[in-house]
Amino acid sequence: MQSSKDRKEKPPSHIIYKKLFFFLLLSLVLTLVIHIRYPLLSAEYKHGDIARESIKSPDDISIPNTDNSFKKGEIIVREGERISEAHLNTLSALKNIEKGEGLNIRRFLSIFMLLFISISIIYEYSEKNIKKFVLTEKDVIFCGLLTLFTVTFIKCSLLIFGHFAPEYTPVLFYILPVFIFGIIIRIVLFSEAALIFSVVLAITMGLAFQNGIQSFLYVLLGNILAAHFSGKCENRNIILKAGLYTACVMAFIMLLFHLFNREPTSTIPAKVFFTLLSGIGSSFIALGLLPVIEHLFGYTTDIKLLELANLEHPLLEEMMLKAPGTYHHSILVGNLAKAAAESIGAHPLHTRVSAYYHDIGKLKMPHYFIENRVGFEDSHKDLTPHMSALVILSHIKEGVELAEEYKLGKKITDMIRQHHGTSLVTYFYNRAKELEDPKLHLVEDKDFRYGGPKPQTKEAGILMLADVVEAASRILEEPTPKRIETHVQNMVKHIFLDGQLDECELTLKDLHAIQKSFITILIGIFHQRIEYPERIPHDSNDKRFSKVAEGEQKAHKADNGRPVNLFKAAG
Repeated sequence: MQSSKDRKEKPPSHIIYKKLFFFLLLSLVLTLVIHIRYPLLSAEYKHGDIARESIKSPDDISIPNTDNSFKKGEIIVREGERISEAHLNTLSALKNIEKGEGLNIRRFLSIFMLLFISISIIYEYSEKNIKKFVLTEKDVIFCGLLTLFTVTFIKCSLLIFGHFAPEYTPVLFYILPVFIFGIIIRIVLFSEAALIFSVVLAITMGLAFQNGIQSFLYVLLGNILAAHFSGKCENRNIILKAGLYTACVMAFIMLLFHLFNREPTSTIPAKVFFTLLSGIGSSFIALGLLPVIEHLFGYTTDIKLLELANLEHPLLEEMMLKAPGTYHHSILVGNLAKAAAESIGAHPLHTRVSAYYHDIGKLKMPHYFIENRVGFEDSHKDLTPHMSALVILSHIKEGVELAEEYKLGKKITDMIRQHHGTSLVTYFYNRAKELEDPKLHLVEDKDFRYGGPKPQTKEAGILMLADVVEAASRILEEPTPKRIETHVQNMVKHIFLDGQLDECELTLKDLHAIQKSFITILIGIFHQRIEYPERIPHDSNDKRFSKVAEGEQKAHKADNGRPVNLFKAAG
């Protein structure tokens, strides 16, 4: 029987066909966009008519059977000029040339096939050979649509520039916010996706324009830089800096293009200025588009995570009121998880915010969880072990439902679903074994295990470890640094040997770093405080207890039934 890992590596054939069909459709539409041309003639003219607008040559063209030739952007007929017989002949010849170019089926099919084969090869190679390149069907559709949107925007902008200011079109190209592509894909998905689809976008741009190699390199390098500078976007300023830094580097690369092509230096200041505007504009447009993308596609970006990190979120406020013990536990787990994520290069913001919400399912029945118990009343005393385990296990399902209701996003929902993996509810399982009657039925551990799946990412594995370590640390007596260290090591070892970390990417080196970060945080939480001597007023003066008197005072308080060690670090 195939394992789940094997099934991931060999997806069903219908999924492959759907992706190929999508790539085929994407290539076709991109080819159509590439072949969009601004119409040469906006109206039909007769001899003696007055031209209602200036008509310019769309490209460098030579009129057949004549000595007439026109440079790109050269005016054929000026606005207000009377149409002569020579004008009509020229316009007719240009129109025939334009129709002939528009019906160039060979060029259309060659570009279409080049795009389809390129996209298919690049995607297939990435999916099979790049470990972290895992895209869902929704991700592929999103990347394809964003590619199509970017290409269409660039093409339409250049057509407008070419019609109204053809002589400045090569310079105005640099004002287009092409870096927005890399910024958005990096923030919404991950760096590998940004790299692969930046290559696809660059190939499309290279096929669309005559200076193919320059367009290819400019778009490719610009979007790779934009994706690089947008990594781990934990505040909005990162996006602004990403656009600016990318623009500065690309301005230098643009100067290298000048040296390579031996172009006139007079246009350099304008191109540098436009490149800087392009970078800044890409950042602002990305900030505006990200909320729309989150809403339409249901993604949880770093910007969304920053919003969810606000402790005034309705779910966290409700938890603070209804389940204060769970709320306090979640905040501590968040601190542990964030430190651990930083120590191994995982995503600290994602890990911390997921920790805040990992136990929201306990809001349905908070009094059944020990951290929310008030007084000494046990809500499980009238329940069978099986029923108690069912209540405990259900908080995962309840949490997923609340996450979907409040639109927390797939990233956090997956962490809620995976943070207990398939671990055993040990306490109630042991109780059930004690009450087991072999003649009636046998207690099976599968009835006391969470439904999983096991953690699938480093962040989910960290959350599981932080959750268990923090919860178990509450029962430590006299938590000295050595005891804390032993406690953390035992908890991590138990989870590892139980196989809960088998499907995530945590290595033994990672586990060692995680343990060290946990120990440091817990020692800080349970650090010993100096016991200051108590002062009492005596004859209008404060007097300090002696050691003997201090001991007698404590004994006196104990004799009166008051708690001696009220703030002992146990919960």
